[in-house]
Amino acid sequence: MSKILSRRSTLKILASAMTITPFYASANKSLYSYTWQSSALGSQVDMHIFTKNKNHLERLITLINSEINRFNKIFYLQDASSQINLLNKHKVLIKPDIELLDAINLSEKLYLLSNGSFDITIQPLWNSYSSGQQVNTDGIGFNNIDITSKKISLLNKNTEITINSLAQGILTDRIHNILLNSGIKSHLINFGEGRSSGINPLIKKWQLNVNGEYIDITNKAFSVSESKSTLLPNNKSHLFNAKTYDAALNIPNKTTVIARNATLADGLSTAYAVSDELTRKHLVKVFPKEKFIIT
Repeated sequence: MSKILSRRSTLKILASAMTITPFYASANKSLYSYTWQSSALGSQVDMHIFTKNKNHLERLITLINSEINRFNKIFYLQDASSQINLLNKHKVLIKPDIELLDAINLSEKLYLLSNGSFDITIQPLWNSYSSGQQVNTDGIGFNNIDITSKKISLLNKNTEITINSLAQGILTDRIHNILLNSGIKSHLINFGEGRSSGINPLIKKWQLNVNGEYIDITNKAFSVSESKSTLLPNNKSHLFNAKTYDAALNIPNKTTVIARNATLADGLSTAYAVSDELTRKHLVKVFPKEKFIIT
């Protein structure tokens, strides 16, 4: 049975490491178990891959590292030169990467589905609450974003956005597609959000440990949002409800979503966590094929 850590706060931050070991040999063909750990978007990331072609996999890791660096340059708020930081600073971004455009477009759909509770313009709340400064709510609201295929504009001088609720899911799906398109069908990716493919060599399904219960996530994706994974200096959760300009009320201790892809799982786990009960029921109804596990 393959098990995955079920919450981000239990993950240990490790230096970049790569390990390839023979798993078994049969008819002069070795199946290699490959474990890879590094960091992306400020968090630990890891993969578990089974393959017969070790050299091919090593070349793929170079491509994956390149993609991680590219995503950091788009979404990482701690990188002053990232596209999202340049947008927040200058209020306009010309020729943004497609991943940023897609993320904002999906964010708008989640904003509408959550009746405005989920909103990527809440970055000023994080800035204020994390520093103890007075909150300026003037620029909060999705109506302050204007987006075309060639330009993103923030229409209020106080507006800043964050894509933290989607970026790791988007990266997870990107790496998943790289592996699949390269013939690596048996893998488990945990980039904060996770996604699995195929089976492990023991013919066991990939499973996610949720509160001691093992949930089948074979060929599925997952995301976990926790109310206390990050606490602000005022001891409130980092999960904000944009309608109240504050930490959301009645946040589940843990919101786990099993979905068709990691991007959707990522967005839904956050949208559910920050919304009121009526909106949560609406989200579950709109996405009947996704599984919501609430603690």
